Formats: sequence, structure tokens, C-alpha cells
Amino acid sequence: MIYTVTLNTNESVAGKGVNISLVLKKLGIDSVATGIMANGENNVFKELDQAKIEHHFIKQDQVAQLDLFSSDEQKVPAEKQQELLDYLKKQLKMGDILVVAGSFAPGIDPVYLTDLAKLAQEKMTHLVVDVPYVNVLDILPLHPLLIKPNATELKHWFNKENEDLTTDELVELAHDMVVRGADHVLLSLASDGAAIVNLMHAYVAPAPKVNVVSQDGAGDTLLATFLAGMLENHTPVRNLADSIAAATDTIQNERLTDFESTSELQRQIMAHKITFEEAE
Repeated sequence: MIYTVTLNTNESVAGKGVNISLVLKKLGIDSVATGIMANGENNVFKELDQAKIEHHFIKQDQVAQLDLFSSDEQKVPAEKQQELLDYLKKQLKMGDILVVAGSFAPGIDPVYLTDLAKLAQEKMTHLVVDVPYVNVLDILPLHPLLIKPNATELKHWFNKENEDLTTDELVELAHDMVVRGADHVLLSLASDGAAIVNLMHAYVAPAPKVNVVSQDGAGDTLLATFLAGMLENHTPVRNLADSIAAATDTIQNERLTDFESTSELQRQIMAHKITFEEAE
């Protein structure tokens, strides 16, 4: 079973783990959407119910702010975070996939990612990660199945925010993450497409040019489609093209792709291969 985790109580159906479950469902793959969600996010639960996606969220009460001029955000208490870990510890089984995606709500330290990664290792569960935090580098020795950074995140993690890196240089940074322990890195390059990087080589492909309606959900679509392709044992080249096509279709619509136009987009995508000398 695949478990998708959303850890930002402010994120709605337009964000991360929930979207990944929705895209997987469109591809005929079941998952359980879980995480920590604010009470009152009924639109999220309704969307999941309509898609017939099982969900189990730890509910976070929304407390009214007494000080209307306060900018303090409500924080997720430690006991709620532990409750989610306890739930996952009971549910996860060998061979399951745990997908952690999106930003963390106030009160959840990025080191919580390490808690989730260690739990996945303990349960012999595959780990997939799409979060913006540099703590991702700390979990690489635990051999996550797939990491999905974008170019901005990757540059931040390697202290190269002020450098104008080429695609090949970004791919080299992604490859460094593989050398440190990640099985695969799916690098999102926005309008420039994406790359899939493993120890021996990488494939890089540009995205088709379309009218951009909304970027919301594009990265989630990319990741979910790629993960689905891995489960179907698609070749990296085909999987990359399918994923870029799906993400592009999401970009040109006001909704997540329905995969009706992706075949035409997929035919426009040509990948090129990079072989890493140190892996030869």
C-alpha cells in the first residue's frame, strides 16, 4: 500500500500529499492519504471521498485567535506528531511506500522528516520525499527510494543559491545525492522539463511548450506519475516522458490532469542520456 503524508494544516486539496493520492487514483493505483489536517478542511475530505480514496488524518483543532492583531500561527503540538508516527507504525508493512510531500506546518520541525525516514527503514518500507528542507540530505544514508527536488531547492541544499547553474550542473548535484544514498532523484526543472538521476546515468527531457494556466499541482503530478510508472516497471525514459507530459497537462489546465491529452504531449518529449564517469 502507498501512504501519502501531508503535514501542513494550511494546505488544501491543491497541495502535495493529497494531490499525489488523487493523481495515483486517476492511474488506477490505490493509496491512503494521511497526515495532520486542521478540523474544518472539509473540502479536502470531500474531494478524497468523491475519488474513493481512503484517508486517515490526525485532526488538529483550529483555535480562534484572541488577539486579532497577532501574527502568531497555530502550532501543531508534539502529541499530534507522535500520534501520526504511532498510526504509521501500526499500518506500515514491508514493501509499502511512504510518500512525504509538502511543507511542514508551524510546530513541526523539519527534523521530523528523519523520524519518518527511520520509521520507514524500521518497517522496511520504501520512502519517497518531496519536501523543501535541507534535512533531506540527512536521510540519504537511509536509502530513500526517490527524492524530488526542484532546481531552487537543490541549489539551496548545496549552498549554491547565488550561482547560475546549467542543467548539467544541477544534474551533477542530484547525482551527488544518489552517491550519498538515494536510489533515484527526480529533478524538476519547471518549464525546462525534468531529469531522472540514478547511480549510472541520468535522462533529461524538456517540457512541451504550452499556455500556462496554473502551476498548482504540477510537481505533485510529476511525482505521482513517475511513482506509478516505477510500480509498472516502465523504463526510465518512458517514465520520464509520461511524467513530464502529465505535469504539462496539469499546467495548461485549472485542475489536475485527467490524462486524456497526455499521449499527444508525450510524443513531443525527447530525452537525452548523461553517463557519469565515476560510475563507469
